[in-house]
Amino acid sequence: MKRQRAGILGILVFFSLGALHSITGCGGAGKAAGSVNNTLKQVQKSGVLKFGFDPSGGAPFADMDAKTNTVVGFEIEMMELICKELEVKGEMHKNQWDSLLGDLVERPEEVDLLMNGFEINEDRKKVVLFSQPYYVYEQQLAVRAEDKDKYKSLDDLKGKKIATLSGAEANNVLKNAGWTDDLILQKSDSQQPYDELKNGRCDAVLQENIIAAYYVPKYEGALFAVEKTFAPGQYGICFRPADKELARAIDDILTKLKKNGELAKIYKKWNLWNDLQGRIEVKEASEEEAAAEAADGAKEKP
Repeated sequence: MKRQRAGILGILVFFSLGALHSITGCGGAGKAAGSVNNTLKQVQKSGVLKFGFDPSGGAPFADMDAKTNTVVGFEIEMMELICKELEVKGEMHKNQWDSLLGDLVERPEEVDLLMNGFEINEDRKKVVLFSQPYYVYEQQLAVRAEDKDKYKSLDDLKGKKIATLSGAEANNVLKNAGWTDDLILQKSDSQQPYDELKNGRCDAVLQENIIAAYYVPKYEGALFAVEKTFAPGQYGICFRPADKELARAIDDILTKLKKNGELAKIYKKWNLWNDLQGRIEVKEASEEEAAAEAADGAKEKP
């Protein structure tokens, strides 16, 4: 998953100038501005919901499974449930992460919404309309295993170089804590910061705990995830600002999935479940509900 600041800043310039220019410098925004108001009706009429994401290095959000040559991830499973509730089919719109916001604004015929680990923050709120949050994350440090007793917090790393994912919220956290640009090593996908750490090009990695939990174990003991997490944030689905009807429909579905345990079920499958999710009212299914679901599943088997 590639996260670059340029994409967000370009779109902010686009809105602040009030000019109908493409994020990439091409025309076409006039079509975008005039064709997004009835996106929900278009989705219902066509029977297709087009969602944007980057499957390159995007685990556990969305990633290409080399064995099956299919895209897998917890957000892919969430979109399958959302499409089921809307009674439509999902259609994947793939692009680099830093281009997706531009696609949403400029290419309404190609993408209806974005769901790809977009942190809800004030910069993005100037560009897109967010759904209610669907996952709560916290920042988590990773260090080399031999340094685990040396570096136990961000304060212990003052003056040290820390690798991050380019454009991710971790960069804002570091800058707010006093880190200068020369001490922040920004990389283009989620795994590269950990490669840099292993190879001794930085002293730590700061990424969201959902990312750390997926990648750190892959280094077979060479890296260590610092247990204490901090600086919580939330992920949300991105819509064009005019698409309030579509956003409300998706919010209603998210509320249902939070209450009936389906969202928690996906998080547990991907080892993402934790107590933080209670902050946004994600609930586990009761024992009775789980038993009823298991019974229904058994009935469906031939």
